[in-house]
Amino acid sequence: MIEHHKINGKDVWVEVIEQPAGRENPNTIPTEYFKARYYLSEPPEANAEWINDEEGQPQLFESPVAALTFATKKLMNTI
Repeated sequence: MIEHHKINGKDVWVEVIEQPAGRENPNTIPTEYFKARYYLSEPPEANAEWINDEEGQPQLFESPVAALTFATKKLMNTI
């Protein structure tokens, strides 16, 4: 899912991507995580930047809403 936002007067596209949890027992919750990346130009022509955790890896969220909310709040302080 990709959503278009205006953040600090700039066009930004935020994409939320599903990532399977990859657990041995597929019934263990959560079964999937979500990560977010953003584009400063309309995708797919633009390069995407991941929303990373403190270790520099794409941050994992338990819901797409959490990923989108965190990404937009972080971008408000970044852009």
